[in-house]
Amino acid sequence: MNEKLLAKIGLNKYESSVYLTLLKQDSMEASKLSHASKVPIGKIYEVLKALKNYELVEIQPSRPQRYRAVDPKSAFKLMYKRKEEETLNELKMLKETFDEIERELCNDNSPQNVETVFWPDRFRNNELNEMVTSAFEKIEHEMCVVIHSKYRPGRSDLYDSAVSTFSKAYLSLVQRGVKVKILDPGSKFLPSLKELIDSIEDLSFKRNIKDLMEVRILETEYNFVIIDSGMTLLDIEDQFNTGRNLGMTRIYDESYAKRFRTKFDELWTKGEFFSLT
Repeated sequence: MNEKLLAKIGLNKYESSVYLTLLKQDSMEASKLSHASKVPIGKIYEVLKALKNYELVEIQPSRPQRYRAVDPKSAFKLMYKRKEEETLNELKMLKETFDEIERELCNDNSPQNVETVFWPDRFRNNELNEMVTSAFEKIEHEMCVVIHSKYRPGRSDLYDSAVSTFSKAYLSLVQRGVKVKILDPGSKFLPSLKELIDSIEDLSFKRNIKDLMEVRILETEYNFVIIDSGMTLLDIEDQFNTGRNLGMTRIYDESYAKRFRTKFDELWTKGEFFSLT
């Protein structure tokens, strides 16, 4: 018989040799079995013990002990049954491990998809307007904005010069039917936005603003934006110049956005109503 076939069920070369040798004999002593199977005498007892564990070999109560092969038909049926039980137990343990990994990953608070965008040192010509327009055009339902107290008047020249661009962008969202909620520390954004609204002659547009845009005043150390309950925007602050941002991180993760929405709702209740009309 080809020993490679026995190797497929877990028997090594020595174990296969001893078992095949015993199948040709009624029974044998260990020393004679070592010689007949060409297994070193120093290994023969270890091999016989393994075969006994497989229940492929029986030990006869004699002196010296003799060993005989168990009938292959019954022996391999039992061996298969044990392998089957072991495999089922291994699969059960593997599934439990997978389930545990899944639970831990699902409970992981870290974001799943993160993208970072860095600003140029200075926006040239129409760069800022194009960037804001491109970012806002993908918004479909709602935008919640929290503006850090560092953006109060005179604290950030870069932000002060950009408020007109953001004011127009927010009104563009409202015109498309997107709800906008903003928490502002009292920055130059507010008079800029109010001036734009006052200049609007379209009464239906003004009604949309009243229905879809809300602004409250609150000084806070938080600074983030939530878009459509699935994306969170966070500023990347220049550590050597805290009045300037290096760029922005976009986090695409609904569970992460949900955590920020909870914080937004908490801050929103503290904000002071600001009339836009």
